Amino acid sequence: MIYHTYCCILEKYLSKTEVDYIHSYAHSLEVADSRIGHGMKDDKDSARARDGESGTTDNVIRQSTNKWLDHNDPKFDVELKQKIFDGMVQANVQSGWNYDITGMETWQYTQYEYQPDKPTGDFYTWHTDASDRVQPNGRMRKLSSTIQLSNPDDYEGGHFQWIEPVGIFDKLKSTGVQSVNVDPYIQTAPFSAKERGSFIIFPSFVHHQVQPVTRGTRVSLVSWYHGQPYV
Repeated sequence: MIYHTYCCILEKYLSKTEVDYIHSYAHSLEVADSRIGHGMKDDKDSARARDGESGTTDNVIRQSTNKWLDHNDPKFDVELKQKIFDGMVQANVQSGWNYDITGMETWQYTQYEYQPDKPTGDFYTWHTDASDRVQPNGRMRKLSSTIQLSNPDDYEGGHFQWIEPVGIFDKLKSTGVQSVNVDPYIQTAPFSAKERGSFIIFPSFVHHQVQPVTRGTRVSLVSWYHGQPYV
């Protein structure tokens, strides 16, 4: 699809108190290696990976850890849950996507750390969050988001990037070897998006990545929002 914007950033959307609450809530949750896929054509990430039977670990594609945060837990602050959902709605309208959104999946509290004993710090290479398959509930992912939970001084590297595809194939040759240089279409989130509490929202089909962390730890809260299949 062609849009005038493929990523919406709500700067410092959550307050320090709200970010601290998320950290506190996630503190006692179980840590797991982040996974990709499910062996078929399922979504790249899913709470289903918690069962240890879905998804695979592949440190060439993704290297990080995460915790699954259930926002439907009666103990979780319902006003904060609603505020995050409302931020997604604001971005959905403000950016002109206007998707029909009916719910959001379990949140992923994700940590990308510098790894001095590994070839590179934690990262997640280019991928999308969308799938060609409808979920068991009859819905499909339409929007994705990440909320910055670290102070910008807590880490280096770990830049969030996305590809804006408009015009990317316009210069393909009609004959012979065909190749595309995507570098001119890569966008990097500005420094303001690294501020604690900043909220980044984008369509789930958009290719995005997190570059390797070169110092410290980058923590974010990832979510996906779904609705009825496109018609």
